[in-house]
Amino acid sequence: MKIRLTLSLFSLLFIFLVLPGNKNGRASQAGKGNTGAPGDQTLNGSPYTCMDCHDDGNFNPFVSIHVVDSSNTAVSQYMPGQHYIARVTINTSGATPAGYGFQMIALRDNGNTDLDGFTDVNPNNYKLATISNGRTYAEHPTVSASDTFNVRWTAPPAGTGSVTFYAAGNAVNGNNNSDGDGANTTSLHLFEQGTLSTSPEQSNLSGLHLQVSPNPVPADAALAFDVSVSAEYALRAYDLSGNLVWQENRLLPAGRSTGLLETNEWPAGTYYVCLSGTHSRQTVKILKL
Repeated sequence: MKIRLTLSLFSLLFIFLVLPGNKNGRASQAGKGNTGAPGDQTLNGSPYTCMDCHDDGNFNPFVSIHVVDSSNTAVSQYMPGQHYIARVTINTSGATPAGYGFQMIALRDNGNTDLDGFTDVNPNNYKLATISNGRTYAEHPTVSASDTFNVRWTAPPAGTGSVTFYAAGNAVNGNNNSDGDGANTTSLHLFEQGTLSTSPEQSNLSGLHLQVSPNPVPADAALAFDVSVSAEYALRAYDLSGNLVWQENRLLPAGRSTGLLETNEWPAGTYYVCLSGTHSRQTVKILKL
């Protein structure tokens, strides 16, 4: 009985002291990244995101990321060294939230290392927080009345390659704990300008090769892999806006192997299918009929 009472008191203390503290930013208050990005906080081997605390089904938030240039046009490729706005928007349905929060990071796809490209000169409703592992996150400084966060971002130098933005967004009811809130996560992929081939396939990179056939793809497509090292490889597919539409990891043996890409549920259009290893990447442009 005493043990149960102690556990109950501890749980209440956690809710009232720890959870309200995160209203000023999870990285700032707890030193954690919870966007779902590789290298963020995990629990039992799975990503631990804002959804684990703020997901009681209310508000049904939909989180989106757009990187826009000086003319406010969303881009799918970045120009090295150019300045952009990385915009996180949290749309909800049903009841109107009392406020919003977010956390975002941008990583190089090669090695999933921090780009350190965010700046907070005269910010409106965000701040930057660097945690103990050296990663810097953009996040809300306090509960925001706005559902949109515009973060200044400087693209990395030439040769960086493709990058991915990861973000979590919260819609909260203002009761000073996570009960009744809603959360979601998303990601956005950007290619470095000039690195995409206009032909169906790019050249082989560092002993890694990917083929997709037929192309154009009427329904499902056959995948052919040729890798020099047996390892786990990441497969990702992105639309022209850089949005991730499909992903999975595959353990590939050295040499040639095959697989299946199921595209029946994909809308017709152009996509980029990427196979990446530790130090190499192959991107194939396909047309889904």
